[in-house]
Amino acid sequence: MIGSKSRWNSGIASILMVWLLAGCASQSPRVDFYMLSADARPMGDASVAGKCNGQAISIGPISWPRYLDQPRIVTRVGTNRLEVHEFNRWGGSLEDDFSRTVIRNLSVLLQSELVINYRRSAQFSPVYRVEVEVRRFDGQLGGDVTLEAKWSIIADASGKLEKVATSTIQKSTSASDYEALVNASSMAVAQLSEEIAAQLVQVCAATP
Repeated sequence: MIGSKSRWNSGIASILMVWLLAGCASQSPRVDFYMLSADARPMGDASVAGKCNGQAISIGPISWPRYLDQPRIVTRVGTNRLEVHEFNRWGGSLEDDFSRTVIRNLSVLLQSELVINYRRSAQFSPVYRVEVEVRRFDGQLGGDVTLEAKWSIIADASGKLEKVATSTIQKSTSASDYEALVNASSMAVAQLSEEIAAQLVQVCAATP
């Protein structure tokens, strides 16, 4: 009888443990994932945008600040303080997502299918390459997103520096949530792409 009662108590304890674990699991916060979107629109003058059509352009390398080299979304909560959000994350590598978004934007802006990642440049023999150094890319919930990047346009064959510039872009968020923050981030990347495209058009137009 004592053995049976002990086994019965052990069984009840096991069931209670399963219930407790299930309850804890059901109460765990949900993790939300986000990605940038390509928001650039075609340039108004098709003949101007088409100056680079037929000329392969590679994008990268893109250097990235270490504080953003992680899946969790980072926001700024003060001049010198950042906050990392465990349950709001990028859907993959933000660096790769940023690169893909710039490439998609430039393809639209330049009306060209020959805007490629620099890792594929050996297959296309690009005429120009665009290197980007991202210095800051973060924002405040309900505030502004800031993107600061130094970028260069380089003749791929000769290594001649055709253009170097620094872009500092701010975009306001429309609400105090992460979706609004990511939407503003996408708009900032779109504006950076537009600034790069405008200079690429000038450089391509000057190509003999």
